[in-house]
Amino acid sequence: MRAFLVIFALGGALAIAGCAPPRPVHDKAYYLAHPDERAAAITECRDNPGALGNTPNCVNASAADADAESARFWTTKRPQSRVANPGSL
Repeated sequence: MRAFLVIFALGGALAIAGCAPPRPVHDKAYYLAHPDERAAAITECRDNPGALGNTPNCVNASAADADAESARFWTTKRPQSRVANPGSL
């Protein structure tokens, strides 16, 4: 009887621990607006790709990171041309 109570108590404790509230799902716009949280989400997803790789937060954080990197790439200033008169070539 005592072993049953111990097992029942442990099972109940594990069941309660497993019922933690799920993480909120953020969209791509949220991750674009919050670069620190985007970096944390990407790091967490890369650390455990098997369990988290296809979750909505990982997909949205990765998409936001790709958009941010693309925007950074295309808005980089280009150096001045070394040709004196580029239109006269």
